[in-house]
Amino acid sequence: MLFGAHHEWGKLREVVIGISHAEDFVVFHEDSQRWLTPAGAEFSRAHAGQRLIDVDPEQATRIERQADALAELVAREGVTVHRPERLKGVERTFLAPNGEGAQLFPRDGMIVVGQHVIDASLRLQCRQRERYGLRPIIQAAVASRGAHWSSVPLGSPGAVDGPFLEGGDTLLNGYEVYVGISGCASDLAGADWLQALLGDSYRVLPVALRSNVLHLDCALGLVKPGLLVYCPEKLIDGLPMSLRDWDKIEVSYEEATLLATNGLVLEEGRIIVDADNRRVIDELKRRKVDVIPIPFDGPIGTGGGLRCAHHPLLRESVLA
Repeated sequence: MLFGAHHEWGKLREVVIGISHAEDFVVFHEDSQRWLTPAGAEFSRAHAGQRLIDVDPEQATRIERQADALAELVAREGVTVHRPERLKGVERTFLAPNGEGAQLFPRDGMIVVGQHVIDASLRLQCRQRERYGLRPIIQAAVASRGAHWSSVPLGSPGAVDGPFLEGGDTLLNGYEVYVGISGCASDLAGADWLQALLGDSYRVLPVALRSNVLHLDCALGLVKPGLLVYCPEKLIDGLPMSLRDWDKIEVSYEEATLLATNGLVLEEGRIIVDADNRRVIDELKRRKVDVIPIPFDGPIGTGGGLRCAHHPLLRESVLA
């Protein structure tokens, strides 16, 4: 296997980890951002279109430093690390002149399922541009490693009519693929598109989320076979049936808002977790999971955690 991923676990061999140059990050606000906390929404509206380094230089530099520290840590673990290319010129103004210009969360703009690599359709206009920083990585995988490249049709600019399909909503469990549906990101049209692409051997299962939850990985994380972390309050109909007999670490709404469900799995039983989620770290250790804590409060403050900040290109696991 030269390329691809079948599960959320399995030994990570190759990965994309986001970048966020302090001077590039632009504060953005669009109507679909219902997941923001009241303080976050107020900040976003007040400073939309401004560079974060001009508004809060300490936060801008913290985000850059913590994203780079994550990439260095993962590389020390023996994983091949790619970083998106820095956006330039008209790429930075595509669709939204004052929008986000950073490449912090590659999880969302691309989706790897099996040997498929997919250009996602993101609901936020200002995030559509992220594909341009990821495209050289994808093109190299297609040219030399057998990846199958597809692109979800873009949804409406008004963020109402899809299809929308985002990597943060897409969790892999072999032939079952879960897609979160909240109205903030992916929608049923995006899930249907993915089912058509993958074919009858796969089951793409929509998972209903509360309307102020950004992505499924803000409510659910699959750590290893038989073990998950989840927030019942953020799931409307509970867990998918095939996950209901797994060992579960439950987190509160407040913990999930701090992205306690959102980690970076290095291999089965070994995971990187934000250092502030101490209770979840303790629960994982009780279950004999090797946990590497890392400070990641900077990116989490913008709405994305450790899963959001990386996307596997090659993860060793076998379809059963």
